[in-house]
Amino acid sequence: MPLLALPDVSLAFREGGDRRPAVYVHGGFASLATLLYDEQEAGWTWEHDFAAQFRFITYDRRGCASSSLAVTGYDLGTQAADLAALLDHLGVTAAHIIGSSAGGPIALTFAAHWPARVRSLLLVGTALDLFPRGEPGSDAVRMHLAILEREGPEVAFEQRPPEVEVTFAELWDHTEATARGELEAYRARRAAWRDRARAIPRQQRVAYYAAELRNMQAYIDADLLPVARQVQAPTLVLHGTNDQLVPIADAEALANTVPNATLHVVQGGPHSLMIRDAKVRRVAMDWMHRIDPTRGA
Repeated sequence: MPLLALPDVSLAFREGGDRRPAVYVHGGFASLATLLYDEQEAGWTWEHDFAAQFRFITYDRRGCASSSLAVTGYDLGTQAADLAALLDHLGVTAAHIIGSSAGGPIALTFAAHWPARVRSLLLVGTALDLFPRGEPGSDAVRMHLAILEREGPEVAFEQRPPEVEVTFAELWDHTEATARGELEAYRARRAAWRDRARAIPRQQRVAYYAAELRNMQAYIDADLLPVARQVQAPTLVLHGTNDQLVPIADAEALANTVPNATLHVVQGGPHSLMIRDAKVRRVAMDWMHRIDPTRGA
């Protein structure tokens, strides 16, 4: 993957197709899991659907996968600026912006701050508050953030929850895997990741653990309500009724807050809809073409 060198981070990106630009802002958080995850191994070729109809651009957010690990800059404003810098680098003045899960708040922030650069906004499986108080996993994140701030990365890493060997997502992902009927496959994948993680030097594991907590803190600290109200672009909120990570009520609240938003509910749909469901991708692309009917480059 080519790299865009910014002052404090290098962003890996890829693109395919030659029509109207569309950019995908992926979910998840900076973590060791992003180094171990392999889309080809998972058998996902979903990006080709978009590349057939758009100039489709994807990138690894700071601290994720092939992008470099940053110590700071995980706040949503900086991550939205990362996206703006990538578009500048690629000569893209405006694009359809797709934000999935944790990518949704970044896409939302970008749309609010750079309205002229957004042809349309698609928010998939996301919410204004991804870490609600009273939710056990979210409360665990807050507790371990306090340890990180009080005692530093080494102590925080030593005191990590027993379920968290590779990523804090392990606190939630088993519920989603169960709902999809993929629990055994998820357990096998998690065991393989844990084996690979133990071969990674401790210093690197500590650094990714701290980065993941700081990345999640950015979402906890953000007040997205006024941001969402600033969005001017036509917006489609896509959400599955069987999403175990983000309740459907959160999608409804999001669609009711963004001024020009439409909610499309996918009955039985899981989390990560855009990756998992070709029909949903078709809905998204058809909607993008209706918003911007000029399909040329």
